[in-house]
Amino acid sequence: MAAYALEGPLWGAGATVSWAVDASIPAAFQPILTAAFADWSAHANITFVQAASASGAAIRFSNGAIDGLDNVLGQTRYTYFGNRFTSADITFDSGEGWHAAAGGIVSNHKASLFLVALHEIGHALGLDHYSGATAVMNPYLSSAVTDLTASDISGIQALYGAPAVASASPAPVPAIPTAAAVPSPTVASAGLHDSFRFFNAATNDHFYTSSVAERDWLINSKIGYVYEGVAWATPDAGPGTIDVFRFFDTAHGTHFYTTGVAERDQIIKTLPSYVYEGVAFEAYASPAAGGPGAVTLERFFNTQSGVHHFAGSAGEADAIRVGAAGAGWVDEGKAFTVHVPSDWLVT
Repeated sequence: MAAYALEGPLWGAGATVSWAVDASIPAAFQPILTAAFADWSAHANITFVQAASASGAAIRFSNGAIDGLDNVLGQTRYTYFGNRFTSADITFDSGEGWHAAAGGIVSNHKASLFLVALHEIGHALGLDHYSGATAVMNPYLSSAVTDLTASDISGIQALYGAPAVASASPAPVPAIPTAAAVPSPTVASAGLHDSFRFFNAATNDHFYTSSVAERDWLINSKIGYVYEGVAWATPDAGPGTIDVFRFFDTAHGTHFYTTGVAERDQIIKTLPSYVYEGVAFEAYASPAAGGPGAVTLERFFNTQSGVHHFAGSAGEADAIRVGAAGAGWVDEGKAFTVHVPSDWLVT
């Protein structure tokens, strides 16, 4: 059994991935980030290069308000197409009171910025939370962890392989102050559920479900769907939410999703190849109903393959519009509003 957990997407073995900081990141953070990237690349076949501007970088850093002192120290949000990352945004909580201390940058409660950066970069590379062994990728910060562990290294090498050339010396790592472990009762927001994404290369179909049982069945079914991880989060049914209806197109072997009752009924009446499968999950009735973290998906239709795709960010939508995903894509407008896939590292 693997001693790590993967999110699904990756950048590709041997890739060179750019990163950059925006104006909110203090200059003192940059050596810490450089050391964190060096630590990961010392153990895997992947290279990182700092870009001059965050606008063109693959992994972007910012320092912004999340929830104030303690609890959430940082979060990672990412986009991907197929099984490849397209971008990642890492935010450090500006309410932590980050400041220089002996050997590095720490929060007011002694949480190490280096460890937080290692953890969030791990997510931006494709590693998920893992609680089966002591690791940087544990969901909770612990004083028992001061650097990458065997679990972290096994996980990153499962994604990218071992370094192409063994490092002659260990990566430069700032001294890590002791960080007190103060567990939080919850990691994810209440009322939100992961929506899992699968890809079928034979039909180019992306399939989404919020059912853990359906996810597990597909993973073990051997019918061609590859699990790609969490696409977004969906709310519980209630005020401010709407149903997302799911169809299976037997003509193309693909799935289609809509919140439009009129569109659902029209499809049932006029498209016999579309089999109605019921409510897939809930979405927000509006971006305002979703609050912070809400994202409205853009719906695309490929006239050549008959496939629909739901872009989870403006960057992904723009890439599809200019042909990055191939020819034949038509932008059909806004689809429905969900919650961004977020990683929460808590103290």
